[in-house]
Amino acid sequence: MRRFAALTRQADFARLRRHGRRCSTKHLVIYRSDSAAGDPRALVGITVSKSIGKAVTRNKLRRRLAAILRETLAHDVAMRLLVIARPDAALAAFADLRAELTSALQAA
Repeated sequence: MRRFAALTRQADFARLRRHGRRCSTKHLVIYRSDSAAGDPRALVGITVSKSIGKAVTRNKLRRRLAAILRETLAHDVAMRLLVIARPDAALAAFADLRAELTSALQAA
């Protein structure tokens, strides 16, 4: 079973941007909020804009971030999380992204 479910509705993304706690790093911006009633596990949205690069680059970065979240999120954590990649994130090493994301999750 996956540790998180996908955050898909545009209204949920907007609500997290407005009301979530924000944490910024060199390559990522993270918004986090408590889970809503009825969320069985973490809901995660990953945003990689076209300014990052072409589709291959964006999808590779999205897969990297999802893999890091699968490693770091606990099974019993119920929260809503939005991860937004900055343009330099495509050039970052996997270890650097992992370090930034885990420290930002602890700070947020």
